[in-house]
Amino acid sequence: MIKFEQWKGEAATSEPPFIAAGWRGNRHFQTIWPNRIKRDPASAQLASWSKSVIIKSEDGDSLRVRWSQHHDDPSSQVSRTSSDNGHHNAARAATQPNPRPVLIVLHGLAGCADSDNVMATAAKGYALGFDIVRVDLRNTQANDTPSLGVGHAGRSEDLRATIRHIEEQVPGAAITVIAFSLGGNITLKALGEYGEILPKDLRAAATISVPIDLGSACTAIDERRENWIYRRYFLKRLKNRYLNARQQRPDLFHAIDVENIQGIRDWDNAVVVPLGGFTDAENYYTINSSLKVLEKIRVPTLLVQAQDDPFIPFESFQTPAVQGNDFVCLLSPKQGGHVGFYSTMKLDSEPDLYWAENRALAFCAKSVDLCWNNESGSVSAVAPSAN
Repeated sequence: MIKFEQWKGEAATSEPPFIAAGWRGNRHFQTIWPNRIKRDPASAQLASWSKSVIIKSEDGDSLRVRWSQHHDDPSSQVSRTSSDNGHHNAARAATQPNPRPVLIVLHGLAGCADSDNVMATAAKGYALGFDIVRVDLRNTQANDTPSLGVGHAGRSEDLRATIRHIEEQVPGAAITVIAFSLGGNITLKALGEYGEILPKDLRAAATISVPIDLGSACTAIDERRENWIYRRYFLKRLKNRYLNARQQRPDLFHAIDVENIQGIRDWDNAVVVPLGGFTDAENYYTINSSLKVLEKIRVPTLLVQAQDDPFIPFESFQTPAVQGNDFVCLLSPKQGGHVGFYSTMKLDSEPDLYWAENRALAFCAKSVDLCWNNESGSVSAVAPSAN
């Protein structure tokens, strides 16, 4: 099997290139259009029978994860005949000699566990053979159990809690992670904090369009005139979430005048800082930017980052922490926008046109020796195992 270091050295030439011809390569088209396209109906089918479980984070807070396991699939002959009321039978899982690998999928700032890109990635991962865990980060709209604390880009403890939950429910199952945007910062921060002391079953992680330097990303989205549409979109979603959480738990979420907040940095100062226990926005960014711990990552990790991302400066990735870590591989096409990467050329080996998702899935699949079902298409990237 290919060693990670060998694969990393060959990745730039061996990976299928990202191709977006003509005006469809525009970074704003790439950022907006791919997220408006109706995705594969397999995503909705997966969501229809997924099981929702509340788990506890390290600080005693609650978050919701959504399991999709092959033995629960109503279309599967090995589906269970009895209900466990949403709780997974760890004893039965422990008796399985070779449990299926588990893929964790984390959403971005304005998303949730039911976001289209999360669901589509989960459905493709499920087709590869993974059991799936989609995570609802704290106080997302899909999480109808408001958390005690505010969700933010530094909640690495939530990923750690999810990994522990999987280890308890499915002992011995190989674990991989795919994360988008803000969820990617949480993931990279957690991996860096683990350092050499990794969960024994964690095999690989892949992130897409991650603001590894929170301060510079915030400045870009707030101060570039062309980014007004993204700023407005994010703030609308954040305000709705906060008002929903406050309606359910007014004792925890104060009467902040969120309607008049006009920028992401202003939002962080008004909401995240007081509820998260930071001194100001700069303190929040400094403490929680994954860039400061990337050099400590010791598990094979793929970063997919477009050089033309409208609000994540690519300079953040041109640093020794990224370029000099043998456990980190950066794929950085010139185009792709933010969580876009919608190709104009479908390869026979690809299940769809979402290039970054397929790179991430291939990377994680190879790390646990899974292959795509050739009858439904294959993901052609070659990714290494941790061995």
